[in-house]
Amino acid sequence: MTPLQTILMSGALTVGVLTAQTGAAFADVNNIVLVHGANVDGSTWREVYDRLTAEDYRVTIVQMPLTSTEDDIAAVQRIVDVQDGPMLLVAHSYGGVVISEVGVDPDVKGLVYVAAFQPDVGESGGGLLASNPGEFSPDMLTVFEDGHYLIQEDGFLSVVGNGLSDQDAVFVARSQAASNVSILEYEIKSAAWADKPSWSVIATLDRTITPDLQRQMSERAGSTVVEIENGHMLPMTNPGDVADVIRQAAETVE
Repeated sequence: MTPLQTILMSGALTVGVLTAQTGAAFADVNNIVLVHGANVDGSTWREVYDRLTAEDYRVTIVQMPLTSTEDDIAAVQRIVDVQDGPMLLVAHSYGGVVISEVGVDPDVKGLVYVAAFQPDVGESGGGLLASNPGEFSPDMLTVFEDGHYLIQEDGFLSVVGNGLSDQDAVFVARSQAASNVSILEYEIKSAAWADKPSWSVIATLDRTITPDLQRQMSERAGSTVVEIENGHMLPMTNPGDVADVIRQAAETVE
């Protein structure tokens, strides 16, 4: 970790400690919307949710259908529409594609990307993966006639689930939500991070979205960066660290 990254991480943790003492009452934004990635559901956010709600943040977790990115955008937009004020959008993995579009909503004041795609206009998740390949590969997929796919268990455990306990990795692999291959091909039409503050939590041991790709996207976006030494499933492996960054963002945005 570079000295700058160390300072950033230290600052994020310090803010987390201070916020834990003061709670959400002093935050500029109290509403937080959490968006999961592909092939999983909102339960991956449970430990982050518990930490934030304990401090009186109003946290809502979206359940996306994963049938198409258009359907996922609509699902997130519905939750955005029922919030009672300004909010943060927080996404893991593929969810970054979705919040990059939904984030243009005027009530969204900032975006937090957690081991996530942070695409620019015209880019897709699949295209970004191809530009900087990790260990995730098409031969790890079982694709069905209707266009949905599952990640084969061996591939899920070794690539997506690295950093999880063996028990948790097997559970997540065997409770997958089938996703449509079209979500990897969807090219976004707007990039909310171009006009709004953003944070990027980089998983330095990620085998799915490479750390270098995460750094490239966050640098381009001018995001505030925090690096965490673990694999792709940071909301589950490092919920306290992730919650700290979300608190920092909630206190920073206007």
